[in-house]
Amino acid sequence: MTRRLIILFFASAVFFSCSSNKDGNNEILNQDKMASVLYDVLLAESFVESYLMKDTTLNKDSLLKVEMDKVLKVYGISSKTFSESYLYYKTHPILLETVMDSAHERAVRGRTEIFTRRTPKSR
Repeated sequence: MTRRLIILFFASAVFFSCSSNKDGNNEILNQDKMASVLYDVLLAESFVESYLMKDTTLNKDSLLKVEMDKVLKVYGISSKTFSESYLYYKTHPILLETVMDSAHERAVRGRTEIFTRRTPKSR
């Protein structure tokens, strides 16, 4: 799971590094916000891979960009801010590890919560 998160994170960063800057914002996201954004970016990528790509006539990159733009809009950040934040964390591996661990823990908690709700309780 962690390996997949890392791969998807790097794919996202490459994708956003090619996107245009709409608001000129160049601040670096703090670790908590970066972990939250990253988690939702990974969910968006998973959504595209799992559901939207069932239609093979659709363009994966276009679908991914639409979903990523939705995530960034929710957080009120630009693709440039996300990309610059990624580059910052990439050059600070210890901080990147903390961000990745936080995103991973959020995924584990979410998965545990889902399975706990689905599992019938013993009497």
